[in-house]
Amino acid sequence: MSDVQVTLHGYVGAEVEFKQTGRGDLASFRVGTTPRIRDGHGGYRNGETTWTQVAAWRSLAANVAASINVGDPVVVIGRIRTSRWTTPDGEPRERSVLDATTVAHDLARGTSAFRKTARPAPREDDDATVNEVFDRVEQVPVGIDPVTGELQEGSAGGPAAGAEAAGEARKGAEEAA
Repeated sequence: MSDVQVTLHGYVGAEVEFKQTGRGDLASFRVGTTPRIRDGHGGYRNGETTWTQVAAWRSLAANVAASINVGDPVVVIGRIRTSRWTTPDGEPRERSVLDATTVAHDLARGTSAFRKTARPAPREDDDATVNEVFDRVEQVPVGIDPVTGELQEGSAGGPAAGAEAAGEARKGAEEAA
């Protein structure tokens, strides 16, 4: 069974609430969307605003809390989930929540500056050499043939160079061990 992805365009209507839970970090906020409706006289009017609760988890939650503010135009992609609970009075309640997989500023409405999240430092039980290999491979430029658009084999920046850098990093890690 697959989930249906929903894309929501709107404006953040409340401060982002950031919590650390037993299931991981959680950032939640509301997004308001207001449709524009033709009024029949060649103009437009605002329709009724629909408010959607958004939940972002783990590293996305931390990035949302650091980046998103009230009034920001956003695009949110995710899956609709329904939360059900019973009040202390015994009344059943439910609320639909957009479980976000992607949250971004809507660049059709303004500009934004991207800052890459730093990779967490390796823990003692992690294999630090894996991170070293990724760091070295990410820094190797990729050679692309301007005519065909294919990666150039054996060029200074082609796949062979990336594989060579990864091999050297692995070899160095093995020698150190």
